[in-house]
Amino acid sequence: MKWIVDFYHQRRALVARYDVDAPSAAAAVVLGRQALLAQHPPAPPRGRPSLFERAERIGGQDGTGWIVYRIAKGDGMPADAVSL
Repeated sequence: MKWIVDFYHQRRALVARYDVDAPSAAAAVVLGRQALLAQHPPAPPRGRPSLFERAERIGGQDGTGWIVYRIAKGDGMPADAVSL
């Protein structure tokens, strides 16, 4: 099934869109994130991570600043709500 996955980066004010083939919405997010990180690699960390950065990682944030903004089926219909 075709999926359209949009990612948003708040600090850079960028939206990145990827069309992926995946059996489910969760698999589409994983494949979309792989494509995103291939195109926009994270900056190398500077020194030791701050207390805030460590807390973000523990809380499930990935530290790159990219979040899933929107996911839809390839035919333009919105996908069911996906909890990530």
